[in-house]
Amino acid sequence: MRRYEAITVFLLLVGGVLLPVVGWLIGAVMLLGSSRWSIRDKLAGLLVWPGGLAVAVALVAFAPTRECVYVDDTAGHRHGGGQCTGTALPGWLGAPLLVIAIAGPLLTAAYLTWRARRVA
Repeated sequence: MRRYEAITVFLLLVGGVLLPVVGWLIGAVMLLGSSRWSIRDKLAGLLVWPGGLAVAVALVAFAPTRECVYVDDTAGHRHGGGQCTGTALPGWLGAPLLVIAIAGPLLTAAYLTWRARRVA
């Protein structure tokens, strides 16, 4: 695999983290401009998980949190349902989404690397 293809795969994987949006877009343009990959490979690189690992980073860094404040009486008992602000993804949904957001780009990068080496 040539350096051009290695940089392309790297930018598709982490370019969106290093330079949000722009880094991944540079990788996408490089992918489209390369003769090493077939149309099918290019579509997989662009459509399977656009943005690369930036989606996983965004899920971790910018996931909304839910905060609840309860009123305690002098005996330390909580009253009522509390005042809650924010909306959070339920745990049963957030964890699988994070796994998919990490696995998708990694599998796509592995596929493109395999195809670039195979076509040599």
